[in-house]
Amino acid sequence: MKIFKIHLYVFLTGAACFQGCKKDAGQAEKQDINYSPIAKSLATTSSDDFSSITWGSVKSQPILTHEVHGDVVNGKLYIFGGYDVNKKPAWTPTKKAFVYDPIANTWKSIADLPHTPSGQGFGGITHAGVTNDGSDIYIAGGYTSNANGTSQLFGTKQVWRYNISTNTYTRLPDLPQSLATGQLRFLNGKIHYMGGANLSRQDVNIHLALDLSNLTAGWQTLASLNNPANHPGSAVYNGKIYFLGGAHEQNENTVTQKTLEVYDEATNTWTNLAPMPVGRDHIASSVVVMGSRIIVLGGETSHNVLSKLVSAYSPATNTWAELTPLNTAKSAGVAGVLDGNIYYTGGNFAATNRKGVPVYNTTETILLPTDDAYVRDGSFAADNYGLDTILFVKASTSSGFSRKSYLKFSLSDISSVNTARLRIYGYNADNSSTITISCYSVDNDSWTEQTISQNNAPSNGTTALSTSAVNNVRKYIEFDVTNFVKAQAAGDKLVSFAIRDAGNTKISLYFNSGQNNSNKPQLIIN
Repeated sequence: MKIFKIHLYVFLTGAACFQGCKKDAGQAEKQDINYSPIAKSLATTSSDDFSSITWGSVKSQPILTHEVHGDVVNGKLYIFGGYDVNKKPAWTPTKKAFVYDPIANTWKSIADLPHTPSGQGFGGITHAGVTNDGSDIYIAGGYTSNANGTSQLFGTKQVWRYNISTNTYTRLPDLPQSLATGQLRFLNGKIHYMGGANLSRQDVNIHLALDLSNLTAGWQTLASLNNPANHPGSAVYNGKIYFLGGAHEQNENTVTQKTLEVYDEATNTWTNLAPMPVGRDHIASSVVVMGSRIIVLGGETSHNVLSKLVSAYSPATNTWAELTPLNTAKSAGVAGVLDGNIYYTGGNFAATNRKGVPVYNTTETILLPTDDAYVRDGSFAADNYGLDTILFVKASTSSGFSRKSYLKFSLSDISSVNTARLRIYGYNADNSSTITISCYSVDNDSWTEQTISQNNAPSNGTTALSTSAVNNVRKYIEFDVTNFVKAQAAGDKLVSFAIRDAGNTKISLYFNSGQNNSNKPQLIIN
């Protein structure tokens, strides 16, 4: 078995250095690490240890846009609609849409938006809610063109799905009323429409959800927002929806909001959290999740007063921090995280596509597991799965269907611990639901991956160290395990974890094990 310790040093240059170390050469070896893919993934890992961003620019979008909307899917940035610069001074949406490929640094036109009214040279949408399910993009509500393409209508019931693979649009059930300037987020197989304003431009605290597996049921009403706001931002993090900022009233009467509230689907409740340091609106598509922080870019602090601010919220500590601001004050553009960098494109009738490169100035030690395996109950309780390339997690009340995964790391070369994060790479193999799983402490480190089974597996702690959310998108998820790792580093220099689905969801969750050729589990020590 090989135990690898990888040191990652990222300074202003962004350079990375890797060191592989061998230990216990007499034991069975795991597959050698593939340094090139690992180097790439580590250099772009979404660590939170940055406050500085180096801003530059890349290929500009094909047209000037304002109040444009978009989202990131499979490493590409999609933008839709916005106001048509060629119609100025009239405020009329465009039906143009584009996709940006950061690797090729190119933009490409995609199918025009299907919204009605539509005609020669007009149509489209602005002020819509936009989200994605990992495969397709959804667009709900917004301002449409008027019947002759000379102005706009302040709301629509229309909801559309953009099918990326076919470059086509599919009409979905209408919203129950005409809405705009709200937010749309995908969570557990449903799209949630929240806030905004009605056709009379009055703020609403509405919260609706459409089950994508049961479209005939239409939009269902859920718990209302605590603070109704138009032009807000939102994000999904760790299985919850965060709704932030926005404004009361519009134009000259605008009063920007600092509010941050979080929606818990399990209890159907909204809870207020630490407010933004500075209230902002016009952030509909410029809120992103990077690592374990929610980042808000630009916006307006009052009517037509643009902001350079880049603010990061940490759900773990319920605190805000300011990052390097944008090099130009911007609002109503589209932000996205691509390959570990932050992009901000369009807004204020501009075509500039800004790229922000985080500046990491910390030292990380990345440990790979010495042992990892899953165990299974029932008639499989004596079986060992230590050579499998996956770590299986599943919970069921029926015997023989539950699996729990174990991981062990050596801390022999760790002298101090400031923070510790356990990362595992995987997905929900059964459906698109978001499942919350838990990481537990294991005090007994005597187990090995080649002998562990349900019958002899050590017990785990009764309280989870941390939880994380898994959906059908293959990616790394993280657990904060700082306190437990600190204690083990001061003790026997070994640390073991158990990963479980404490909710008995009966969903199969697959994660790469240390036997896998890529995206192995990692314990990241700062």
